[in-house]
Amino acid sequence: MTKIQQIKHQKSMDYWKQLVIAQQQSGFSVTEYCRQQDIKYNAFYYWLRKIREEALESLPQLPEKSTTNPQVAVLSATTVTAAVQTQSSSLKLFCGPVSLEVNEQTSNEMLMQTLRCIKEVFGIC
Repeated sequence: MTKIQQIKHQKSMDYWKQLVIAQQQSGFSVTEYCRQQDIKYNAFYYWLRKIREEALESLPQLPEKSTTNPQVAVLSATTVTAAVQTQSSSLKLFCGPVSLEVNEQTSNEMLMQTLRCIKEVFGIC
């Protein structure tokens, strides 16, 4: 990709990130928001997929963790839900389509980087 193409792509990504955040904050469904804003539904989901893919690529890869029947307690508060595993010290956070599990092996750096990425992509968390 040439430098000009990269700049155009980043501008498009920034524009669509703002639209995705605006849709999430509007309280309207994607269909209703797109209709009101005269945005093509397919274009919205295309760019949402691109935003999510780019966000995932920027995250460090985590090793797969196998769990055997963890016991989970769920606590709710507005749009954020926390689940605590009782067999080990870990915390799961759910915010819309995002879930995040943090345990004692999670470094502060990785947690901060992940939270920044989630905030950039989804805005509401």
